Amino acid sequence: MKMTKWVGLILCALIIVTGMFMLSACGKPSLRGTDIVIGNWWADYDVNSIVPRNDSEERILEWRTKIQKDYGFRMRERNIASWNEMPQVAATSIMTGSPAATVFVLQGNWAMSLITQNLAYPVSESKVIDLRNPEPVDKDLLPPVWNKSSIDAFTFNGKTYAFSEGINMTNAQVIFFNKRLFREAGLDPELPYDMQRDGTWTWDNFLAICKRLTRDINNDGITDTYAMPRDLSTDILDAILSSNGATYVDRDPETGRFVNATNRPEFMEGLQFAIRLNNEGIMRPKPDGVNWDWYKSEFADGTVAMRIDESYVWGELQNMNDDWGVVMFPRGPRSDSYRVYTRENMLVIPATFKPSQVDQILWALSLWYTPVTDDWATGWYATFRDPRAVDETLALIRNTDLHMPKNYVFIPGLQRGHIAWEMWHHDGDPQQLIEKVEQDWNAKIADVNNLLFGQ
Repeated sequence: MKMTKWVGLILCALIIVTGMFMLSACGKPSLRGTDIVIGNWWADYDVNSIVPRNDSEERILEWRTKIQKDYGFRMRERNIASWNEMPQVAATSIMTGSPAATVFVLQGNWAMSLITQNLAYPVSESKVIDLRNPEPVDKDLLPPVWNKSSIDAFTFNGKTYAFSEGINMTNAQVIFFNKRLFREAGLDPELPYDMQRDGTWTWDNFLAICKRLTRDINNDGITDTYAMPRDLSTDILDAILSSNGATYVDRDPETGRFVNATNRPEFMEGLQFAIRLNNEGIMRPKPDGVNWDWYKSEFADGTVAMRIDESYVWGELQNMNDDWGVVMFPRGPRSDSYRVYTRENMLVIPATFKPSQVDQILWALSLWYTPVTDDWATGWYATFRDPRAVDETLALIRNTDLHMPKNYVFIPGLQRGHIAWEMWHHDGDPQQLIEKVEQDWNAKIADVNNLLFGQ
């Protein structure tokens, strides 16, 4: 009996050692005893307290509970600061050697600030996780989805310092349209969807539709409904520029350095088209004595037929009386496809961690963000009034080949509004708006390049 007992103990020990060897052989570090906090500015998420709201969240909860039990680590998301406080909390806590989070969720400009201060770890140096070629954590599971356009945007001198998970569909530049006002103007309320699908959703066709939507209903010489409001000018210009393949700030494909891209033909065409929309009289001017966000109620109340804004606006339209849809901005003449500005919240690991700790963090993140299903669409249908918004427009937004990063946010002090705010009231050559900011922008861009790449 004693011999049998010892044989059993030895067999158990061999099983444990074999399991540890297999874990080591696959190149993944042990997470046992590790405590990881993903710091954000909006909400907490802990498997011990979160209450799922639907089947998808239930599956995610089950998975995240399982991996923590199986691998013996703890991981949670925590609201560590307000939006206003977040960049300072991240930078100061890392500088003192006591980061407020293991991983920070940051806006792109905040992440860039950490990088230029040498406070972000170059995650591409990890030998455990390859963000550009993610592998599933198990052969029967999907690999985590690391956003390749985000990785490209935060790669300098061959090193990646920040990355994002999935595809953020809430911050893309889109057009919301009122189906009732389309119908009353004699237009098919599905027309934007149909043209987007057929490839005829272009600047020229868009302008023709805008003219149809701008109407004097009672023939008193006063316009009653407009195609869109003449605000927010920065978002309107963003949408137009990106749709033509233009951008304020680009990256040199050979050196990676930032460059001023406002003198390119595609940018000038976009600026000219924005000014033309105003000159054609299809945009409702800002009334006197109203708040800065006056344009929001104009669309929600059905005074204007369209609104150009970031896609998160669909959350503001849930109680809108009229039916509405959402499409990409029409394609510009220099682009062979729809293009869209996006902005992602980035994940940044503090530079204070050791390489072995970073490997643990990246492995834990791969587990945490492993997709529990490849059905991305089902959870979105309840957000919209029609399925085409999901099946067609969101499907386009998910295509990272159409994404254009907002590089201008990486340049401290660069205000694209110095062009956009003045364009509605500019009577001269649009080139003058570009020349007015050129010297200042070039200097600011050079400062960032020197920090990242040296003189």
